[in-house]
Amino acid sequence: MKGLNLSALALLRLLLLASVVAPVVLLVALGWFTYRAALGDARREAVWTSGVAREHAARVFDAQELVTERVLDLLGGLDDPTIRARQAALHDRLGAVIADLPQVLSIAVTDRDGRVMVASAVYPVPTDIDMADRDYFQALRGLGQPSFVSAVQTSRIDGRRFFGLARARRDAAGNFAGVINVAISPSLFTDFYATLIKDDARRQSGRVLTMVRFDGQVLVRYPPAEDAPPAVVRPNAFEAALAANPEAGLYRNRSSIDPRTPERVYAYRKVQDYPLYVVAGRSLAAVVRAWARRMLLYIAAIVPASVVMVLVTLETIRLARREREALAQAQDEIHRREIAEEALRRAQRLEAVGQLTGGIAHDFNNLLTIIVGNVDMMVRRAGDPDRVRRLGGNVLLAARRVADVTDKLLAFSRRRVVRPETICASQLLGDLKPLLGRAVSQNIEIDYRPAATPCPVRVDAGQLEAALINLVVNARDAMPDGGRIGLSTECVRLSRQDLGDAPDLPPGDYVRIVVADTGTGMDATTLAKAFEPFFTTKDVGKGTGLGLSQVYGFAKQAGGHVRIHSGLGRGTSIEILLPPSSEPLGEERSKSEAPLPRSAERGEVVLVVEDEASLRDMAVESLQDLGYRTLSAATAAQALVFLRERIPIDLVFSDIVMPGGMGGIELLEEARKLRPGLAVLLTSGYTDTEGGRAIPDDVPLLRKPYLRADLAAEIGRLLVQVAPREQPTARVAGSRQG
Repeated sequence: MKGLNLSALALLRLLLLASVVAPVVLLVALGWFTYRAALGDARREAVWTSGVAREHAARVFDAQELVTERVLDLLGGLDDPTIRARQAALHDRLGAVIADLPQVLSIAVTDRDGRVMVASAVYPVPTDIDMADRDYFQALRGLGQPSFVSAVQTSRIDGRRFFGLARARRDAAGNFAGVINVAISPSLFTDFYATLIKDDARRQSGRVLTMVRFDGQVLVRYPPAEDAPPAVVRPNAFEAALAANPEAGLYRNRSSIDPRTPERVYAYRKVQDYPLYVVAGRSLAAVVRAWARRMLLYIAAIVPASVVMVLVTLETIRLARREREALAQAQDEIHRREIAEEALRRAQRLEAVGQLTGGIAHDFNNLLTIIVGNVDMMVRRAGDPDRVRRLGGNVLLAARRVADVTDKLLAFSRRRVVRPETICASQLLGDLKPLLGRAVSQNIEIDYRPAATPCPVRVDAGQLEAALINLVVNARDAMPDGGRIGLSTECVRLSRQDLGDAPDLPPGDYVRIVVADTGTGMDATTLAKAFEPFFTTKDVGKGTGLGLSQVYGFAKQAGGHVRIHSGLGRGTSIEILLPPSSEPLGEERSKSEAPLPRSAERGEVVLVVEDEASLRDMAVESLQDLGYRTLSAATAAQALVFLRERIPIDLVFSDIVMPGGMGGIELLEEARKLRPGLAVLLTSGYTDTEGGRAIPDDVPLLRKPYLRADLAAEIGRLLVQVAPREQPTARVAGSRQG
């Protein structure tokens, strides 16, 4: 109890500490994220402001370009004496050009020596006005530039401050003939910048907006400078940003004009093709002030909440102390239950494995005893043909029973190679009527109730037939005194509730096949073990115990489910649920096919590809006994050597799974590339296809083990479709190669 109190006290201190630390951590995190958000807002604001100012400047200078073009058109090819002679008329015309452009202060035209010949601001122009020392005149005359943006300066004509766009005049020979200067007032930009920034009277926002020439000369700045616009101090962060991105960008530094000012976030943009940049800045101190105001609101909201959280935590600890013992008891009970359930599952797995291995060992030892004993007697008296024939029949019968057990094991494990096709379940049920009628006694009635509408399913037809035959035979054995077996098919729609015993199946449409009998039925113990392998209620030797497990494995492999409803004296009903197929039904299964040839008729050549030497020799010898000429290969690579040569081959008989990196399906694909239309027959005794790849629908599969008659029937059926060709060369006539 003392330990419990100490633990509760430690938990109390920990929760109280968390109640205090959590708000502090939250405030620190909020402070960090909100500061980053405020800084991001400042950057976005600077980018937006610079973009708007850039568009404004571009429109103003585009208008100056148009004015310059109109002046050039007005002057036409006039020489300097003609311009001076027509000064009065040209003065009026220049005034008319800028009458609707309040942003343009004046237009002045100089000769090649810098003397003003005509101006919109004054008439007549004083003869002593000389513009030769102006920056725009020297740049256009000395450097040969087509246009130039001048620095801010005072007009020598009317005394107003201006900067503007100057353009060179050219004579007929293309030589420099003077300058056309379109002057605009800096106040046009400062007034717009003031409206754009919307600063308060004390200018607490820390926003600045500047237009700078490419050489660092400031043309416009807001807030305005006390005297003439200064040039930037070099070197500076603005030039470094331009070197990295000459069109637009962001940087953070102090002012390039006055390094004593606070640090700012700047965004700059180039004004189209003009040598100008618009730079918008926001003071970091103003950002911090706005962030601090926001944090005060957060503190005012979080601190009272943290006090409430402390009180709630204290109450929660008081309640948790009382419930702790109950929780510990529940956890102990859960732990004991988990241990018991794991032990039960382990015992069930061991019981199933033991039953499976015991059943396999029992059946296979019985069958191997028959095979070994009869072969031993055949070897001892091999000279007695009748005795050898009789004993050989016993060996063959036992081997077929071994193959049947193996096939059922593969179906139970859902690892058997299947050849699915789309069939109608109702039609297959009708086709099985004669066979099922012979499988039951005369005192048993079979009631067929197929669905009125087609019930297409995509399954291995042979497996479905075997499953139905198994169920009918089981039903027959459950009715020794006779009775009735019901066989029905129907298309149903099942909900999630209907599929409660099959949670892996989605709700929807299904095809239901039901085999019901009026026999003895099963008790609860038998019903629980019905699908277990090698579990049987029949007498020894009457069954392997794999019938229902085979049906279960088939249904699961087909994507469906199996249910059993039974009770003592109430008969048994077994329900197979299969997913419907949306593919078209295959061709009707014919019951009156003509007999297929079982031996060679034209000396056909068969290439046998099998990695097991004894099995390959057996297949080759069987084919040669049937009159076929043979070639043999141990690997797919060896078979490709024969296929690439000009050796006549009518059919390839190949195993699916082989060593060497290439199996039967890959060999099939390569063979059809080399020899289109070549007949191919595949065989397999393995539990799966090569790498999970599907066998083409037009290629038959002969399952191992097979008899010579089965091999002859399949090869004969394939070669019936092959057109006759010339007789093979002597190289393969009756030969065995490999």
